[in-house]
Amino acid sequence: MNTQPMNPDTSASADSPATAGRALAVFFTTPSPMILVALTSVFAGLRLYQGNFTWADAIAPAIIFAFWPMLEWLIHVYMLHYKPVTIFGRKLDFLLPQTHRDHHAEPWDLKQVFIPLHIFPLVAPLLIIGCYLIMPTTELAHGALAVYFLLALNYEFCHYLAHIRWSPPSEYYRRRVRLHRFHHFKNENKWWGVSMGLADVLLGTAPNPESTERSSTTGNLLGR
Repeated sequence: MNTQPMNPDTSASADSPATAGRALAVFFTTPSPMILVALTSVFAGLRLYQGNFTWADAIAPAIIFAFWPMLEWLIHVYMLHYKPVTIFGRKLDFLLPQTHRDHHAEPWDLKQVFIPLHIFPLVAPLLIIGCYLIMPTTELAHGALAVYFLLALNYEFCHYLAHIRWSPPSEYYRRRVRLHRFHHFKNENKWWGVSMGLADVLLGTAPNPESTERSSTTGNLLGR
């Protein structure tokens, strides 16, 4: 399988990061990754400070890691690609899918690539509070939160790589880049996974790209 980072019939803008130094500098000075780095560091630091590690520390991270591919798939399908509906004459739409439509319309625009900042004050407190309520100890809660935000950071990095000109010399990242670009430039209803593709394989949304029909609405999710 061809693992070149750039899909042959797409081209990033001239100012798209093309070197490792530039790509990493842009990534780690952008608000969304900076927030995820901070959250990961805080909860990992708290867990390390508490010490007293046991086998139970591996349970929640393992569950989160195993469920992550399905989580990405569900969020992408039902939240990011949500289509507005009209109820009693009023259109029901949300900011998150609106920003994702803009992202599909301008896939090389880095301002549209990262997790929208309004998501963090809405979702992060719910995750943190929920984890404290569910976990029997704060040690286990801190470990689970550290892993969750680390996986979110990797998701953000994979997505970022798919929309710039540089990619690490890693088969994992190059494959994730290639498949996400098929989602953008081949068929927007396939290849939903960004950092992991297992859910696509299990749910039949990772077809052979060469035999997949090219969609005419990859840049316009409302199909207008």
